[in-house]
Amino acid sequence: MITSRLCVAGCLFALAPPAVGADSAAAALLAKSVAAFQKNFASQKHWNWTIFETRALTDKAGKTVQTMPSVTSESLIRSDGRRCNAVTAWGDGREPYLKNADADERCQAYNAIGTPFDIAALLKSANVSVIRQTGSAIAISVLPDKSKVKSPDFAVRCAASIRATIELDPDSFFPLSIEGDVAESGCNSQFVPLVHDGTVTREPMVSQFRKGATFRVTYALQKDKFDNPENSYWISVTQHYSQPWNKEARLLYYWGRQFRVPPNDGSRMVKDIKTTAQEFGAGSQLRFDK
Repeated sequence: MITSRLCVAGCLFALAPPAVGADSAAAALLAKSVAAFQKNFASQKHWNWTIFETRALTDKAGKTVQTMPSVTSESLIRSDGRRCNAVTAWGDGREPYLKNADADERCQAYNAIGTPFDIAALLKSANVSVIRQTGSAIAISVLPDKSKVKSPDFAVRCAASIRATIELDPDSFFPLSIEGDVAESGCNSQFVPLVHDGTVTREPMVSQFRKGATFRVTYALQKDKFDNPENSYWISVTQHYSQPWNKEARLLYYWGRQFRVPPNDGSRMVKDIKTTAQEFGAGSQLRFDK
């Protein structure tokens, strides 16, 4: 899950009236979805989770040309109460950096918990319309908003660059799934990663989540073991990304390590993320009931 410089699921956004020209029904539904998304964040404190990630470089035909080491991480709570994720295992057997340290130290090798685009910002998109509305899901189309792709706010300009279909739970209006692609350049960014592997390295790096990337994010409701609905929690159980790879790049950085990548024109980096959740003190496992 991507750099801590990007706004993640915990960000709060004030609800705004529907934009001029927007489908008023779709805008009203998404306003309810933003409220549900923000409310859900408060229930995070009752849960912890484990995340398993895989990465592979593919060629133009979609054939895998290089498989990267998988990585498993867990959620931690720092001494100040904030959450982070830290590595517990590498697929190639490498000892995770600071594996036996306390939470504050392990969080130095921090990767953000969330998605490379801000979900709440996308739910506030202006160019929206209802595709279908059934008893199982409400599907809403989101188109890019070129008037905002140069916004100084990264969350705004990236959301404005995305073309997606969002499915909402018809009862809670929480997003069940978000699938689409980056159609404009507002998600393109450069940042400086912190590489913690015994030393700290700072180098400029281009985000892989940029124009041409495709994605699918799905959520599932984790019901409270003690039948308290306020403690139930929607969590992102799967994420899939297929992202254009810069053919000039020779290194891939993630979770405090760097990996050499061979020259490969027209290649893509495919990343899959699976999350399992457990309620504190309940011993519950990941459940997919709604």
